Amino acid sequence: MIRNIFLLVLSALAAWSCTATDDEMPQGPAAGTQPADARNSLCITIAPKPAFTQAAITMPDGKNSTNTRALQTEKETKWEKGDVVWLLASFTDAMGRQDGYYSALKYTGTTWRYLTEDEADEFGLKTFGGSRFNRTLIYDKPDGSGKYTSVHIYAHYTGNGKPDKNGIITIPSPDSGTSVPVMQAYNDSGDFSRPLTLSFTYCCSRLRIPAGYGLEMANYGYYASYQLGDVSLSRPNYSTTGLQLSAAKDRDVFLLPVADANGTPVPVILTLNGGAKWTFTPQLPTGTGSVADYYGQSYTLPALGSGSVTPGGM
Repeated sequence: MIRNIFLLVLSALAAWSCTATDDEMPQGPAAGTQPADARNSLCITIAPKPAFTQAAITMPDGKNSTNTRALQTEKETKWEKGDVVWLLASFTDAMGRQDGYYSALKYTGTTWRYLTEDEADEFGLKTFGGSRFNRTLIYDKPDGSGKYTSVHIYAHYTGNGKPDKNGIITIPSPDSGTSVPVMQAYNDSGDFSRPLTLSFTYCCSRLRIPAGYGLEMANYGYYASYQLGDVSLSRPNYSTTGLQLSAAKDRDVFLLPVADANGTPVPVILTLNGGAKWTFTPQLPTGTGSVADYYGQSYTLPALGSGSVTPGGM
């Protein structure tokens, strides 16, 4: 649904303002109180990081299981210091004219704030896109003719990678060791006197692998990049070679399992010592076979036995 909304505003965002200037006030919390003489910056709050929903898997004996071992870790349930979310704001004035700007918020460990000038320089944001980037999203019109009357905000979390010279942020692949739980958020407001809250949702599922095991998966997908100033992620990158990895300790992989033409999820294979194998099938909440059905779902693969267990045995 959110992705469809994103696509509907592509044409509206085609005409970027080239006269916007940034404000010079110190960068405090994005939802903090402004100095009396400050230009009007948009106040934004970020909701707590969402939890995954533990989903069923079909066990090797054909029964369903929602294994509850270690469902969450402290690391995954909270935003971490240094996390960055990317913003695209479409402001509309009383005449229906629209201007679009992109920006970013950074988490300090206690609050979210707009980037400082040094941080913007470090990301190379002033050289990419020119005046389309504003460190602070300001709802005063840049020509001084008044204020915008409403705003639509589109936000993404794609890890903490830096954009390249073209404004493209590369998202680590699931087998890289730094698999990223990609998230997106959307909100709009016509009341700038109140903070606008962004509540993120996942654009991936989580596959938890127990320590000491390996994983084999023939079909999977993931979002490989994000373009600054765009309103959506790149199309999912689907593997043609499969996925093989091991876990020295409990390991999470964030990806999109792929369902076949009949809406049947493809299996994942858990291995032990390169010998015994167990085949599991992630279950879809709705059974439609849509990739989006996997968003926010968590599949925990249980440790099942020793290397002497025969393939498929329990």
